[in-house]
Amino acid sequence: MRAVWVLASRELRGFLRSPLGYALLAVHALASGLILVTLLYLFREQWMLSAQQAARTLQAPPGVSLQLAVVMPYFLNVASQLLFILPFVTMRSIAEERRSRGLELLTSYPLRVWQIVLGKYLGVLGFTLLLWSVNALHVVILALVGSPAALPVLGGLLGLLLFAAALLAIGLFVSSLAMGQVEAAVLTLGLFLVLAMAGGVARPGSSWGQTLLANLSPLHHYSGFGQGLLAPAAIGYFLAATVLFLALSVRGVDLIKWRG
Repeated sequence: MRAVWVLASRELRGFLRSPLGYALLAVHALASGLILVTLLYLFREQWMLSAQQAARTLQAPPGVSLQLAVVMPYFLNVASQLLFILPFVTMRSIAEERRSRGLELLTSYPLRVWQIVLGKYLGVLGFTLLLWSVNALHVVILALVGSPAALPVLGGLLGLLLFAAALLAIGLFVSSLAMGQVEAAVLTLGLFLVLAMAGGVARPGSSWGQTLLANLSPLHHYSGFGQGLLAPAAIGYFLAATVLFLALSVRGVDLIKWRG
């Protein structure tokens, strides 16, 4: 496993030594922060409006749910945001190594293909944990300005990590098929958007085909986490998708190796 950790640290250092890594961190932090500030502002406006209406009618002000107004929309918006950011995290992993002939050098070492793929995956996952830590910090800020329920917040963070882990595995697989990092980013982004839109086709009374398409969508399975619903089916979906696409990535790198 030492070789896996060496590859993972090499992959992570590649992000921390390049402008791309800091650009992705900055964009994610800025966009996530704007989402949180906007939701808190709307929550404050809604609370003040309900208080004014209650004062005019001499009734107790109706409660404004921090959970419904801030927590759930925040996590759903951040998950949607990751659909646009993570393709740029995985685009270099294999496609750039393949273009620069670095993958040939790696496969010439006494390394198994699964070690190369796992090392690459852990490296991009490590960088994604830096992105995730920004959202964890926002949750701490949210706890300081309000009193959100613990389970939905923890569920949202856990679900966000599982959601990102599955997307990274998909992106790594696409990177193993692409000839360059730009191609990998475009193809991954397109696939993520198709999967995201598939989640909106299911409605009450939908056909089995529409239901099947919705169940393929990562966003569809993630939506319950922000409500504190840690559904075993959703957790199983993300874990299964991660394992499946890592296995497909191993197969993709293996084909590259044998083709030369």
